[in-house]
Amino acid sequence: MSTRRTVWGACALPAILGLLVAACSPERGPQTGSQTNWLTVCRSDAECGDVKCLCGACTTTCEAEADCGDLTGASCIPAEDSGAIALCGGCTPSHSGLCLPRCEDQECEDGTACVAGVCTPIPDPAVAVTVDGSSQYQTLIGFGASLAYSDDEIAEHAQSAALYEAMFADSGLDILRLRNRYDGDNLDDLTAASQIVEGVSQGLGQPPTMMMTAGSPPAVLKANGSRDCSGNPDTCTLVQLGDGGFDYAGFGTHWRASLDAYASVGVVPDFVTVQNNPNWIPAEGETLEACRFLPTEGTATVSVDGSDVEVPLPGLAQALEAVATELDGLASVPSIVAPEVTNYEVVAEYAPSLDFTIVDAIGHHMYGTDPAAIDDEALAALGEFAQEQDRPLLQTEMREDGLDTAILMHHVLAVEGAAAYLQNDFVTSAFSLEPDEAALIALTEEDFTIQAPYHALRHYALHTDPGWVRVAAASDTEDLLASAWLSPEEDALTVILVNAGPTELATRVDLDAEALGLPGTAEVTRTVFEGVERSAELGVLPAEGVVLVPGHSIVTVAWQS
Repeated sequence: MSTRRTVWGACALPAILGLLVAACSPERGPQTGSQTNWLTVCRSDAECGDVKCLCGACTTTCEAEADCGDLTGASCIPAEDSGAIALCGGCTPSHSGLCLPRCEDQECEDGTACVAGVCTPIPDPAVAVTVDGSSQYQTLIGFGASLAYSDDEIAEHAQSAALYEAMFADSGLDILRLRNRYDGDNLDDLTAASQIVEGVSQGLGQPPTMMMTAGSPPAVLKANGSRDCSGNPDTCTLVQLGDGGFDYAGFGTHWRASLDAYASVGVVPDFVTVQNNPNWIPAEGETLEACRFLPTEGTATVSVDGSDVEVPLPGLAQALEAVATELDGLASVPSIVAPEVTNYEVVAEYAPSLDFTIVDAIGHHMYGTDPAAIDDEALAALGEFAQEQDRPLLQTEMREDGLDTAILMHHVLAVEGAAAYLQNDFVTSAFSLEPDEAALIALTEEDFTIQAPYHALRHYALHTDPGWVRVAAASDTEDLLASAWLSPEEDALTVILVNAGPTELATRVDLDAEALGLPGTAEVTRTVFEGVERSAELGVLPAEGVVLVPGHSIVTVAWQS
């Protein structure tokens, strides 16, 4: 009989979790005494004889070792222990402790498995995930995040060395996205980016993959005379010359000068986007960098002072051509990414005008997307278009909390077929007036805190590398999102499971490791976004292949040589 546990939101009610478990054979697992089914899966105290049903397992509470004396091999596992938290679906038990056997690796009785250092009962699976290594898709470029406007604060931070370690080596991230700050005479402003790249490279043993974008051209190239815009759709764009034409040549020259300037301080981007969000300007009352480009030069109707006005606007196609011309002959020519619009659905507006002899990758963001209502057909269509053009897809900027980041990553990677996913921002400032839960890391003046989206990306990034290939993975229930990645040597495989729903799912990963030439064991890591578990190392996947995936969580199962 299958087993599911329902989790209502956060860890408010861990003591009643055991009452929410569907029936499972009480004969499975250790037993002590004729009235006791210790360490079996349960849904009520009536199934447990002389002990209680706690967090879905027959056991008892404790405050000291002596309280577990009647249960052979049991120890009093404190509530804050990772094993007790793992048993309780990533939530801290409400009791001081639980009586459970401690273990190493697989030293547990039949019907139980060693999870986060304690033996816990294995439920019958409710869901199956199948992996087919022979069906292969896109090749991974990597995962990363944007510095945005935080270069100086990161470089000058009191814990900068530890921060660099957390940003890349500890997370597994590969890509650093920079904002082009060069204006023509401000070389000192590039120092922070140079210091960050140097610090990260020392920790990684090599430079990260670098992307560079621009919030706006310099003020001299803007019609409004400023990098910033605020509700000015008629002037938040490229400056026009005396003959009425747009200064594409100046735009191209600016980008060549920018890349030369960054190279002089040791920063050489692998990918460049000439304008971030070319389809967008900030609304009145919101001041941010922006510069509007149509797909190709033309006119558009905009609202100015309450009246509709037809205004000329430059074309992204012409701007790309000007930049490509200037970059020709550069010692290290970066790959050009376009159109990098606000949402995947907007790509269709710009795609017909893109010259794919110039454009090396298709970039977009995911703003305005409801993670609970993603248009998978449109994502798949974009993926097919990219295949036709033989160009990789990159999701280069998004801001969401931990769970929604995990959900979006699955759809972008496994439905669209993107080769990269980046979050914005890498860090939130120590001086922010409001907390920013979408940033990967929150800075304080003297320290920093890892936030939930960091763990969402880490589950994908830490056990994959650029060059890995996505292979087929399918779940037989809608809420459980499954993807899998295979190493180039085909000797390592990572399966990522995202539970978008509220119900905990006992999941069997159906994979013949031996037939695929993989190691005999796989390591399990889990984050429960509404609990306290964060990138928790749960140990080896049991021989039965069953892993518990709590509601609103992400699990990584990694076979690595």
